[in-house]
Amino acid sequence: MSLRTKLTDQIHQIRQTDSLLWLVALGHTFTHWCPATFYLLLPYLVQELGLTYSQAGFLVTIRAVANLLINVPAGILVDIIGRKALLMGLALLATGVPYFLVGLSHSFFWVAVFMAFVGVGNYLWHPAAISTISERYPSKRGFAIAIHAIGPNIGESIAPLLVGVLLLTLSWRSVLFVNLIPGIVIALILWKFLFGRLQTRAQAKKALPLKEYLAGMKKMAQNPSILLLVLVAGMRSMTQQGLHTFLPIYLTHDLGLSSAMAGLYLSITQTAGMIGTPIAGGISDRSGRKRVLTAGLFSTSIVLFVLAYFQMTWLFITGLAILGFFLYAVRPVIWAWVLDLSPKELGGSMVSFFSGSQSLLSSLSPLICGFIADRWGILTAFYFLAGTVLLANLVVLAIREPQPEAPALVEELA
Repeated sequence: MSLRTKLTDQIHQIRQTDSLLWLVALGHTFTHWCPATFYLLLPYLVQELGLTYSQAGFLVTIRAVANLLINVPAGILVDIIGRKALLMGLALLATGVPYFLVGLSHSFFWVAVFMAFVGVGNYLWHPAAISTISERYPSKRGFAIAIHAIGPNIGESIAPLLVGVLLLTLSWRSVLFVNLIPGIVIALILWKFLFGRLQTRAQAKKALPLKEYLAGMKKMAQNPSILLLVLVAGMRSMTQQGLHTFLPIYLTHDLGLSSAMAGLYLSITQTAGMIGTPIAGGISDRSGRKRVLTAGLFSTSIVLFVLAYFQMTWLFITGLAILGFFLYAVRPVIWAWVLDLSPKELGGSMVSFFSGSQSLLSSLSPLICGFIADRWGILTAFYFLAGTVLLANLVVLAIREPQPEAPALVEELA
């Protein structure tokens, strides 16, 4: 199949996508809008409070560690109670308020305290949203999750551009206050058009008995392919989290770019990822997850090594576009693969366990990168990130391809 035919097929699938999937993707947009805003504001916070690279990395790490506490109960609620719409609504409320409180803080201690709560909304969202999508679109799971993944790409593309311009006239604290407006608007849209539809389905769904739930969790924990995919996703998240934390600092402090230009660079990275995400998801549905994932991870590591070694400022923006294309394109492929291997009745808990494991590994990345950057320079930290994604690619080779459809936890009567 030619590249033109593949692109035409992707456009046709996007046009046929129903409104529910796009509305869920819209909610996902805001859960990543606020983190994307903070990463661009982080260099100014570091400068005002006089923080080291290690302290900057700690602020991101404490958020990821705190998120582990919300993952397990969120997944259990989704699978046993089925209140997906309620969890999504709470996730949107919990996303913007902690950043607002960070803007009111004037010491490293209080900033760190409120940073522990800023990821709660993001990790409440995923178990409910991704399990809903997985159940509704089993035959094109990779493509559907890719559309959901476009949401954060949009949020992380627009937010740096807008914030970069706002920083030309406003302080970083004022920008955090203004940042609540998009969340309020999106929450009202979803309350009007989405939550009623999802709640009806959730209430009609029969709750899963606790005994069967525990049996299914034990079955997943004994699947080596799932465990290896968790490791791969965690290492990919380490790369992404490290770039999110230190790329804005590198662009503003080392390359001397203005806030608007740094925002443009980050926006281009996300825009390229938004283009690559549905392409990779759709191809993985037809050609297999392993082939697409291997190509994406290997390409990511090569681009990172080239950017760090050659330091070609005039080609940096092109390199970031290529990096974003491959780094973000493989994310929905990993999600689709692990859901292929999981019992469909445990979609929420699988997403919760998967997200928590990613948080555990990615929480190490800012601290490690901060330690490396303080001692050997920030570019050396980028070499470390390239190594993590290259190692993830080697792990992928040990994973078997899944069956086309995941088996049900409980056999249905003929």
